[in-house]
Amino acid sequence: MQIRAKLTLLFVLIAAGILAGVLCSVYFLFKKNTEDAFFQGLKSKAEMTAQTALFGAATLNPLTANWIAPDGDTLPYQDNISIFNNAYERVFALRPDAPPVTVKDLQDIYQKGENRFQHYNLLAIGRKADNVSGSSYVVVVEGYCDPTQLTQLRNILIISFFVGLILVALAGWYYAGQALAPVSRIVEEVESLQPADLSRRVATGVTRDEIGRLAETFNRLLDRVEQAFKMQRMFLSNVSHELRNPLTAIRSQLEVSLQREREPAAYRQALQSVLDDVRSLSEMEEELLQLALIYNDPKAIPFVPIRLDELLWQAKQQLQKRYPEYRASVEFGEMPEDDQVLSIRANESLLFTAMLNLMNNACKYSPDHQVLVRADFRADGHHIVEVCDNGPGIPEEEQRLIFEPFFRSPRHLRVKGTGVGLSLVQSILTLHKIGLSVESPSTGGAVFKLVFPGVAYLGEG
Repeated sequence: MQIRAKLTLLFVLIAAGILAGVLCSVYFLFKKNTEDAFFQGLKSKAEMTAQTALFGAATLNPLTANWIAPDGDTLPYQDNISIFNNAYERVFALRPDAPPVTVKDLQDIYQKGENRFQHYNLLAIGRKADNVSGSSYVVVVEGYCDPTQLTQLRNILIISFFVGLILVALAGWYYAGQALAPVSRIVEEVESLQPADLSRRVATGVTRDEIGRLAETFNRLLDRVEQAFKMQRMFLSNVSHELRNPLTAIRSQLEVSLQREREPAAYRQALQSVLDDVRSLSEMEEELLQLALIYNDPKAIPFVPIRLDELLWQAKQQLQKRYPEYRASVEFGEMPEDDQVLSIRANESLLFTAMLNLMNNACKYSPDHQVLVRADFRADGHHIVEVCDNGPGIPEEEQRLIFEPFFRSPRHLRVKGTGVGLSLVQSILTLHKIGLSVESPSTGGAVFKLVFPGVAYLGEG
């Protein structure tokens, strides 16, 4: 069922309940007022009869039982007045042939002093009264209450109920359509969007209601989708370009080596060059896989307690093992009294990769291939780690670009690299909620500063 139909049905049901309650209240209030007015007239007749018939002190004798019970529940007359003594015997009646009131009704009148009841199709009121000598009697006045007006009112209210429901249904259908028209417009605009043209946006309108906020939410989603598509296109273009270069170099070197017989040293040199290109491809593959892991399902990445000082020392040893020509120095500031502060929750493999990439980059772009790592451990867990190099520095206009995938500074195109390392570093640190900033003075050198989130975050999990 469509939302418009659901809203209309709900609107009709609510209106039906309210309308039925109001009309029923009108009907029963009118019925009660009509009966009260009718009984008030019967009560006046009963008082007049009591004053007239019981004025004397003489005892009234019971009437001869010559009444005839009707075949159904309808009496052949429309009014009657009867008087009964305390023995429940009728002693006076305008219509002696009328069926007498039941003993139960008379007992109720004696107990209550006055009682309303129905006698066949007539409404009756009975009152207890005493004559001048103190004898107790019951005066019963009956009358026919014409239901014509009540029946007409009931019919009018029933017709009004169904006409009202029809009008409510039509109004509900119209206004539900008007209310949902902006939603339908948004749906049509979103359905018309194509992957080739993600720059279009949904019109938000001038109002700041729920529909406007829904349109703004769609636009923010489209912004993220457009950005993701741009990243994907850029990623595919850059990957194909970065893969083409080493593959072309490998093929060219192998083709040249196979053109003619060469000395063993020449073959060894060609194989060494091919091996360097293969290592470069392997590094790129590993970095891309780690990027894909972070972007695809970050919640599935396990976090465990690790020692930050040990992680930095292991990264230094691994760097010098892979690249014997590199030199790394690690300086620890004042160590905290509680060594538990040095434990952080992290994914050891990813954070190790980030530290190793930062050290590797620093050595790669430093003329002396050296890097200095300074660590300042704090009691509140807001540790600071700085990775410093003495390279040519990073221009200010490039500092916001170096973390984009496959970005390579035009000044360092001859330096081997994949352009993925710093992008991977930023993604890993963002996953760990570790702040990252770059400082590069005009005199040269660069400092990558890492600020850890503190005990409140690192102690989670």
